[in-house]
Amino acid sequence: MSSSDPSIDQRGYANPELLVSTDWLADHLDDPGFRIVDCNFPGSFGKAHIPGAVPVSDNYYKGEDRIHVQPAAEFEQTMSALGISNETTVIAYDSDRGHFSPRLFWALQLYGHDRVKVLDGGFAKWSSEGRPVEQAARQYPPGDFTARGPQPVNALKDDILSEIGDSKTVFWDVRADDEYSGENDRGTARGGRIPGAVHLEWANLVTGGAVPVFKPGDELRALLEEAGVTPDKNIVAY
Repeated sequence: MSSSDPSIDQRGYANPELLVSTDWLADHLDDPGFRIVDCNFPGSFGKAHIPGAVPVSDNYYKGEDRIHVQPAAEFEQTMSALGISNETTVIAYDSDRGHFSPRLFWALQLYGHDRVKVLDGGFAKWSSEGRPVEQAARQYPPGDFTARGPQPVNALKDDILSEIGDSKTVFWDVRADDEYSGENDRGTARGGRIPGAVHLEWANLVTGGAVPVFKPGDELRALLEEAGVTPDKNIVAY
């Protein structure tokens, strides 16, 4: 999308408030109630980041088992170390087409924190517009984050096993084609997919080009409906 394309509010989303534009963020850079979180891989933060942003050391927020998201106590420590409290509005961004910032969005939602938004277009859009960047990290006092939950926004093993074959549930595989087919096992014990899963890679939800943003609502709905991911289903994405 170019600067002349529809704004977030004009794209027909059900919840446009979950995204923020670069214009909006530029107006709130110095808001003390906000925390901008750079969700890129470690190492990129020091090269350039949005002013005032803080880096994450693990953009998957995995616990010691490296399988599940951090337990509540560990997640509380992670968020508090970033200067995030329960009253803080979090703005997440990345440089990979919205690949990692929604992960933080989901993890915060999992632990009952709904004051979180994703920067549409991420760092690519911010930098393409010639907006200011920093290299040095700013220091903030620790936050006081208390997890509430986990909330029912994730599916556990027993949930998945009980719903395989249920016509009311659709398993949406968002991985790459070769992962869905099983050709690429990503180092796991077995390649493949959940039986009956439909496939639509996450990258199809954003536009192409050097500055990808989320596609308009009608395009997203058409893609999802074609894949069988419809509002009447219990949707489990993985």
